[in-house]
Amino acid sequence: MILKQYSILLSILTSGLLVNGQNREWSLQECIDYGVEKSLSMQQRELQNKNDKLDVRDATLSLLPSVSGISPGVSYSFGRGIDPETNTYTNTRYMSVGGFGVGSSLTVFAGFSNINRLRAAKLSRLMGWEETENQANQIAIQVMNAFFTLLYAEEEVRITQEQVENSRLRLKKIEREYELGKKPKSDLFEMQAQQASVEFRLITAQNNCLNAQANLKYIMNYNAEEELKIDARSVSEVHPELHELKTKEIFSQALQTLPGIKLAAYQIRSAQLGVYSARAGLYPSISISGSISFGNYSDQRSGDFFSQITDRNQIGKGFSIGMSIPFYSGLSRRSSLQRAKHNYQSSKIQYQQTERALYNEIQQALQDLKSCTQRYRIAVQRENFSTLSYNAARKRYEQGLITIIDLNTTSNSLLEAKYDVLRARLDYVMQKRMIDFYQGKPLQLKIENEKTNSLPPSGCSLYKQRES
Repeated sequence: MILKQYSILLSILTSGLLVNGQNREWSLQECIDYGVEKSLSMQQRELQNKNDKLDVRDATLSLLPSVSGISPGVSYSFGRGIDPETNTYTNTRYMSVGGFGVGSSLTVFAGFSNINRLRAAKLSRLMGWEETENQANQIAIQVMNAFFTLLYAEEEVRITQEQVENSRLRLKKIEREYELGKKPKSDLFEMQAQQASVEFRLITAQNNCLNAQANLKYIMNYNAEEELKIDARSVSEVHPELHELKTKEIFSQALQTLPGIKLAAYQIRSAQLGVYSARAGLYPSISISGSISFGNYSDQRSGDFFSQITDRNQIGKGFSIGMSIPFYSGLSRRSSLQRAKHNYQSSKIQYQQTERALYNEIQQALQDLKSCTQRYRIAVQRENFSTLSYNAARKRYEQGLITIIDLNTTSNSLLEAKYDVLRARLDYVMQKRMIDFYQGKPLQLKIENEKTNSLPPSGCSLYKQRES
């Protein structure tokens, strides 16, 4: 009985925790971190990083000599055969064991192909880390856009609901005044049309809100059947303001932090290693090998198994040095080298294009941030003036100085002004977040990995040119 009571109490507490967990409001940062963590593409990227780690290990071990192990073989024959001493048929039985030996080989020189392979594997691992962070940033931007879209949709529903309620109160008042003969029937029809118009807009806003929420859940890889509430307090408390920011300063910071730029620099180094590998095919290769083989055992010879195997007269040793010189292969090696050089030059051009695109993005982001601040100030002024205009129009309508059409016009103007204020504020918050990202503030929590140095590898000529 006591256990049953404890189980009931535990279930009540557990259900309460689940309800509180489902009803909690998600901030923008929580949505971003959840989306990055649960992303299926990020899980695939992590598996690729593990493969890159294995490639580094294999490339490191390829510098060591290869060893071939013992591969013994056993043969057993029986049946009738000719005895060489008597030249007569007799029953024979023969068993032998052999194939004992150890061999080893090492490539001494092959145009440093194995060393370049190790360098390429390490570089590929660095590129994998940067690609992981770059992919996480892309997901974070998608989640952020979906978050603000949902936030705008929810605020639009709230504002429109207020408008519907105010319109409903005016409609009831006009209905009473019409029944008392104070208002004409045309005013009643006009107010009913206005009520239908705002209700139609409310239904549209609610549908947009549901679609925006479904899209945010999809990008976050969130369970579509569970409730998701977002926290708008951190955004609503932001007041747009002008910032004295310079494009060159932000661009310099972005070059040191953005993974996209680092990836472009790594591509240069990777193409350079491709040139080294292609050039290695033009050099001769030198390899050495050695082996030792043990004796065979046969039951037709005298001596036990161990004495026959260790018989020095049956132990073989070998050592060889080989050289392979490429003479002519249809100029394919020369063509491969030329292609590698072209790819190297192309990677440099691609890096310059990436830099120019980044500078243009930052420049446009700063201009958009400034525009959002200006639009917000104008939108706030319009909302204030529209509120005063609506209050004055309502009083004048009650005094019979204007028509219901004029009153509805001012009401719709006030609603549009509220929409503009909301849109400008959310655009400012999103643009400010992107500017912070260019300045080095991450959109999502940093991906934990074994990376110890995020700077491009040595030998990247473009970085040397920029430093000089």
